[in-house]
Amino acid sequence: MSSKTIFGALLVVSSLLLANVGHAEPIPPVHRGSWPIHNGHNTQPTENGLRSLHLRDVTPDQAREIDRLYSELLAGHPATNH
Repeated sequence: MSSKTIFGALLVVSSLLLANVGHAEPIPPVHRGSWPIHNGHNTQPTENGLRSLHLRDVTPDQAREIDRLYSELLAGHPATNH
């Protein structure tokens, strides 16, 4: 078999596989209910909103770890080095 024949066969098979992709069923959304951005409006709860619901965004330990990582990130950025 010549290389042109093999290439042609591969081209036909790959185009058939790509054509089947368009007929896949849509994937349902991962989330249920409202989402942080809805109709172009940011609906994420504020800190006060979470407090009024008696909910926490993160635990105190997680907040300390986030602060540590953020400080570490800023320490490596040239704009923050004086």
